[in-house]
Amino acid sequence: MAFQTIEYGMFTLCVKDSFAAAHRLVGYKGKCEELHGHNFTVEVCIAGEQLQDDGMLIDFAIIKGHLHEILDGLDHKYINDIPFFSGHASSAEYIAMYIFSEMERRIGNDRICMKNVRVWESDRAYASYER
Repeated sequence: MAFQTIEYGMFTLCVKDSFAAAHRLVGYKGKCEELHGHNFTVEVCIAGEQLQDDGMLIDFAIIKGHLHEILDGLDHKYINDIPFFSGHASSAEYIAMYIFSEMERRIGNDRICMKNVRVWESDRAYASYER
């Protein structure tokens, strides 16, 4: 398959999904140290310079499918019990890092890469992770 190269440009694709989960911030001094939950919204962005012959960087359906698989593992779970979080706080920051790493493992290649992940705990507050 041939690729179209655009000089000095970068394409970015983003998809959103959501999940509901509980967590507690161990060692935090405040209400969030207690068990509580969120309806998290997640935005995943990938980037690349080369389009495929069909004019797409990657099909949105592929990105959505991978994100859905990852979030299915978090949905209606107690985040602190997930192995990754035994060594990391269950903060929005580390949730973003976890999702980024899982997405990167699934879609990273020499043509496209993960750009960032945003995790909203509310309509007005999110954490972002990028490498």
